[in-house]
Amino acid sequence: MPRALLLALLLVLVAAPARADSELPPLTNTVAPSIGGTTKEGQVLRAHPGRWTPRRTETHYRWLRDGEPIARSNQRSYRLTALDVGTRLSVEIRARADGYAWTAVTSAPTTEVDYRTPVRRRVTYSVATRGRITTSVATFRRQAQETYADARGWRAGGIAFRRVARGGDFTLVLAQASTLPSFGAECSTTWSCRVGRFVVINQDRWKFASPAWNAAHGTLRDYRHLVVNHETGHWLGHGHSGCPGPGRPAPVMMQQSKGLDGCRFNPWPTPAER
Repeated sequence: MPRALLLALLLVLVAAPARADSELPPLTNTVAPSIGGTTKEGQVLRAHPGRWTPRRTETHYRWLRDGEPIARSNQRSYRLTALDVGTRLSVEIRARADGYAWTAVTSAPTTEVDYRTPVRRRVTYSVATRGRITTSVATFRRQAQETYADARGWRAGGIAFRRVARGGDFTLVLAQASTLPSFGAECSTTWSCRVGRFVVINQDRWKFASPAWNAAHGTLRDYRHLVVNHETGHWLGHGHSGCPGPGRPAPVMMQQSKGLDGCRFNPWPTPAER
């Protein structure tokens, strides 16, 4: 074969475009994917990919929490965590076969994921303010309730919190910093405190966290978890704790705003505290 003709044939072969995936026909999902397992924190769910025509040769999985993708969850099985409690999970199945395009189908959602620990104690609380409040009280109410309901918090020990319009077992107070001493001698304008039935959150700490927390690049939302959990822990009967060892998570009842003694910042009760 003349060299020029061979070169021309090679150029034609190289230039010929491969058939784009978008031009390929999709697979047909004949039986919808589903999820098996118990929807409780700590349990393992398993995806069933359903049936496809033609038969799939490659399958990818992606787990969703209330419709949003969960990071690093691309296996067929998924272990439920505290972050899943109160949500519904589904799984997206992406399948393909030779000569067919990737095709995605999402399963129906599960029932709502339940707590690992059953309720052993129920408490009620109301929300109040003292002094001049310059932040959203609605946000304070909502975020405090989220902290109480979080499966990483006191709820992990079986304590369920319910907000009531007035009264209740204790009062959660958002207070202007200058009013803190009016609750008792143990309260200062710098920190939050608990006195009797009052769990008092210093507005400055709620708005700005603490210097040590900010220096460690902790988020304001996590500091709010910490301060609510810590002061409520006093109402539940817990005293202050120390660091259990360098590099370990600090107990939530440690005065983390003041120092860590080698521990790591941690806004949630440790298993030993629950």
